[in-house]
Amino acid sequence: MTNYFLYMLLFLFARYLHIVCATVLIGGTLFYEMVVPPAIDELKQEQQLFIFARARWFFKWIVWVSAAIILISGVIGTYGHWAEYNQEAAYQLPANGQGPAQAVPLSPMARPSSWWAAHASCGILALIIAVSLTIGKVPPSQPIRWMRLNLMILLLVMFLATATRQTRLEAGSANHPMVAPGESSERTPR
Repeated sequence: MTNYFLYMLLFLFARYLHIVCATVLIGGTLFYEMVVPPAIDELKQEQQLFIFARARWFFKWIVWVSAAIILISGVIGTYGHWAEYNQEAAYQLPANGQGPAQAVPLSPMARPSSWWAAHASCGILALIIAVSLTIGKVPPSQPIRWMRLNLMILLLVMFLATATRQTRLEAGSANHPMVAPGESSERTPR
């Protein structure tokens, strides 16, 4: 096996673990927030608290292991794509069909680095909230509200991950990121 094969296998495995652990966090949050409360609604309050405490103890380890793997795999993925995130953000436009092409800078919305920064910062915020909800023997005040907020942040992180990947792939292609399929990037600006 070559070093290149091992390198690619490492990044593929890290990406897989990143996606699986994010899915486990989102699915676990949905289950803990939306399935458990209605399922134990008819129980006495002492029994509800006991079930929530047990579920929280098991969920704690899922959160902590998933958070650690997400951070490690995120660093590995970032390292693998760092050059793409930091490439010159410009594309070539012809000067009205005459003269040399001009380099036109991309907007921040078309730069992979902008989307990566948003994905990473929101992801870290979501992990901090998730871990803080599982620290200590007593849950924080209003844990369901915090979990709902965190679920919204996690869904935003998924969108930002998709946007990061899309802009990274588009920035690496020969066409301008905002060119419609089938059009050439060599067109005059409107």
